[in-house]
Amino acid sequence: MGFKISWIGFDGTGKPAALARLGLVDTGEPDEANEAPFSGAEIPGNWFILFANDFGFVSHERLAELSGDCRVVACQVHEGIMVSASYGYENGRRLWELVHDAQESIDHLSVLGSPPPSFESIRHRELQKQRTASGVDYIFDIPLEVAVDLCSYRHDQWRFDWGEPRFTKLVRPAAR
Repeated sequence: MGFKISWIGFDGTGKPAALARLGLVDTGEPDEANEAPFSGAEIPGNWFILFANDFGFVSHERLAELSGDCRVVACQVHEGIMVSASYGYENGRRLWELVHDAQESIDHLSVLGSPPPSFESIRHRELQKQRTASGVDYIFDIPLEVAVDLCSYRHDQWRFDWGEPRFTKLVRPAAR
């Protein structure tokens, strides 16, 4: 089955401000496996990560709105159809976007804007792997690896050099 999720990392705004923008509250209830519709975790580097069990939660309009006075890095992952995307927004503007859609081709990678400096080396590394391995979609990892380079979080990792994220369930205020 695989992941069909999205996540948004907030930099330059704290957890309370991010939650207010999202219209969510923290229940304090642990969500270690990210099973709730929404969960959140603060991670080193002053990042707040919102995890959504909804591939379509990330949209250009939502990212522009959420990044009004901060920087956001976001990802979408749909392993069922092998689509991955990452986005960088700051002060309401899209800075870059990376999209891989294996339905277009296994080598498909759309690049818009000015990706972060790590993009070229990550793309080179994953293209090299792609050339030497048959049947494996390494291009899928390019958008995800660029995002993890920026905010030190990846949806399918549970441990990092800095430790483990502690996700808690987030809800709309009326749903408490």
